[in-house]
Amino acid sequence: MLLPFPVSANTVQISRYTTQNNRVTLRAKVLDQDNIPIQGLTRQNFQIQTTNEQGNVINPEDIKFDLLPPERQLHPDPVYLTILLDMSGSMRRQDAAKNQKLSGAVSAINKFIDTASQQNIPIKLALVPFGYRGQGQCNYLYEVDEKTIASQSPFLDIRDNALKKQLQDLSNVPTCASTNLYDPLRIATSYLRKTYTDSISQIDENPIKPRLSLILLSDGYDGASQEKFKSLQTTLGQTLQITIHTYAYGESLQQLRDRSSCDKVISNEELNTELLSKHCKLPNEDIREYIIDEPILQNLASSTGGIYKLSANADEVSKSLTNFLTTLREYEIVYRQPGADRATNHTTKLKVNSPTLGLNITSQPVNIRMSNFAYASLILTQRLHILLFTTLLGITGVIIFTQWSKHLKHQI
Repeated sequence: MLLPFPVSANTVQISRYTTQNNRVTLRAKVLDQDNIPIQGLTRQNFQIQTTNEQGNVINPEDIKFDLLPPERQLHPDPVYLTILLDMSGSMRRQDAAKNQKLSGAVSAINKFIDTASQQNIPIKLALVPFGYRGQGQCNYLYEVDEKTIASQSPFLDIRDNALKKQLQDLSNVPTCASTNLYDPLRIATSYLRKTYTDSISQIDENPIKPRLSLILLSDGYDGASQEKFKSLQTTLGQTLQITIHTYAYGESLQQLRDRSSCDKVISNEELNTELLSKHCKLPNEDIREYIIDEPILQNLASSTGGIYKLSANADEVSKSLTNFLTTLREYEIVYRQPGADRATNHTTKLKVNSPTLGLNITSQPVNIRMSNFAYASLILTQRLHILLFTTLLGITGVIIFTQWSKHLKHQI
């Protein structure tokens, strides 16, 4: 049984909002069918659909707003990110570019760290290697539990040189462990959730909540029992949202089938890891070391709003990690809420229309509640009129006072 698998489609989502007086700021993300952010949209592509204090729909053309595109966003949300790095024996093998997979993965993560640092994205990163005991002898095991994460893979600032040192050490490991995907995912997710809870301010009433993300970088599959998968489902189904991105490193099931010798014809429709491992072989190699469980990895990502990507070489892995950074920046829309008053509620949706990109989508409605303490900000012309009136009133008062003073002096 897989996690609920959503239908792939372009979407627009209002991720959060803030209010100040009658001013509303929306943060929104526009995603393609692979959950990758769509960039390059302009103000002409957006439309705000909202209601007044009586619940009546406002004409969208009457709502003026400013748009700040993702690339101009100066303060992206803070992020707690865990990268699970596969340290199984198959990572010794070469990728499509004839480079060792482990070296390629380490190189891609290094580039990711450099890019995130250059973009000043506030990321706390925990780099968690994983590799479990299998049938053969292996002296380099990375069996994950919350204690080992806390002691060996704590969350560090993305600019901390200790991350680069950890990657350098891992790149020299002669990997030999077996793949276990479900246990490290479940444990790392639980640890991430607890760390987040401990980081919440108990004083600030409206803190910007950090995003919680996990990246799984693996070239293998897990043939474990359904009980382990159900345990992972339970963890992921808890209330606190964690986005899981799964990056597979290797070749597709179709590519592997086509270059192997199979004793049974397996169509694309029925192709899966079980049939491939049972009926297909590679000369002088164990085909299981090349199998990637694409359906499971894609399902894990899609069900949590994350990105799934299959990469054949280190450059593609690096590009996939860079795509993750684009998810941290969103469109920012600022407008004045028509009919706003203290504690009024306004049902609001965001529509995106771009014939060029084939977009005609509307977000789910959100209920925007205005602050209990609010006042309507005056526009510039109103402020100038008040300033002019106040100045004239002040000058008139001075003149009257001066004339009155002179009159008193003449009487004395």
